[in-house]
Amino acid sequence: MSGAALHKPVPAAELLAQTQNQRRIDLIRQCANEARESEFERRWLAVLERCARWFSTMPLNAELYREPGGAFRFTVETAFYAMRLAGGQKFGTTLSSEQRRRIEPQYNYAVFLAAVCSGLDEPYRHFSIVREPDQAEWNPSAHGGASAWLDGKAYVVRRRDTPLAVERMRTGMLAQMLIGQELLAGLDAAVLSEMFGAINPSPRPDGVESLIHKVVRHAIEVAADFDRKAQRKVFEPVAFSVPSAVHVAAALQPATAPPSPATTSAGASVAPATGAASPASSQAVPPAGPMSNATPSAAPGPSTSASTTAATRLTDPAGGVSPVPTVPTSLASLPEADETASPRVPAAAPDLAESAPGVDQLGLPFLSDDPAKLAAARPASINPADVPSAARERQVDSADFDIVLKDVPNMIRELFRLLREDVASGKATVRWDDKGLVVSKRLVGSYGIASETLVEHLRRRSLLVSNGNGEIIFGPRAGELILARVGA
Repeated sequence: MSGAALHKPVPAAELLAQTQNQRRIDLIRQCANEARESEFERRWLAVLERCARWFSTMPLNAELYREPGGAFRFTVETAFYAMRLAGGQKFGTTLSSEQRRRIEPQYNYAVFLAAVCSGLDEPYRHFSIVREPDQAEWNPSAHGGASAWLDGKAYVVRRRDTPLAVERMRTGMLAQMLIGQELLAGLDAAVLSEMFGAINPSPRPDGVESLIHKVVRHAIEVAADFDRKAQRKVFEPVAFSVPSAVHVAAALQPATAPPSPATTSAGASVAPATGAASPASSQAVPPAGPMSNATPSAAPGPSTSASTTAATRLTDPAGGVSPVPTVPTSLASLPEADETASPRVPAAAPDLAESAPGVDQLGLPFLSDDPAKLAAARPASINPADVPSAARERQVDSADFDIVLKDVPNMIRELFRLLREDVASGKATVRWDDKGLVVSKRLVGSYGIASETLVEHLRRRSLLVSNGNGEIIFGPRAGELILARVGA
């Protein structure tokens, strides 16, 4: 094993600060809904920090989350999926309202703890973690967390010939070591019993399955399915890229009222003079010598205005004449999409991209003279008839969403929105039958929502026709929000 790669542990703070983990932790913070940040750090973030110290940079197993640090990424993502799935569940339904109000937050916290602790011994089952200096092997039952045992020393990951058997009792013991007595003391005995029964859940439970066990089991399945898709490159990881303020301002250019015919005709006669007197033109105009064809002696007709604006002829020092495209320098100076209303005379300013190569429009790429791109940059110039039908339907159906999906959780609203977009783009397939809209449970689960959760919300609002055989039949009102019924 001399050729085995050496791995180095990293501090827990560095694992928590990794971009993908940090985004999931922010979502967990929203699901936790703690009134004070100090409470979130004490009850939730502290557990994640202990997990980071427990796993260090270990992979989860040889098939899933197999990159360095994959075990901790699996922990964070499973915890998030579990809390998202638990948001639509009702715990303690046999209790009175007062008891439920007190104990339901404990169940939500127990779901988080069970999800976090379900993979504590998974790396140990699949790999032999050997510390490089003394060739000692890590045993979590005896050594605890890996970071303290490694003490900053490099280690080698060796795959076992046969993975160790799953021992849920061992995982529960490790969970008690990780969570600590202080946090466990805040949970009732019934909640503790269900939580420890849900840690490292059985893929195929026998008999009656508790709700916590069901939620954690589904969360692990969703996390594993998403990692398999990422390995097969079925979809790319979500980048969560936020555009800069400059890009947002450019996309949300305020619409201006169209000028009246009288104003248009009056403006056409003074357009050359106004363009010549603008501050941008006065700063960018070089000496009058090079400009040979920029004089407004002959105004082009409507049919030639676009081509004249697209290329302004400049005379180079050698005496030749070369066409140079005139690029708008700001969104405010872009020409209107309809240039047939009045002829335009090309401005007498040279291209700023040629005269000042350092000017990059505050980080924005220069727009071309393609009418389609110019129309996209100016919302006021978009013809509503050119908008795709799917976009128009989304605007019209917004009122129906508020009526049909009144008081439903945001994750159900998001599911309907994503289903409608994917069906419109052909990424998802649903169908209408005599009863309603038929949607497969596998499709619903691919959005990170358990089919039972969706069925429960649809049943409460009389939007469910039937549930069974791997399919959910939406009522006509709910189905119309996803796919318009032909002939309706």
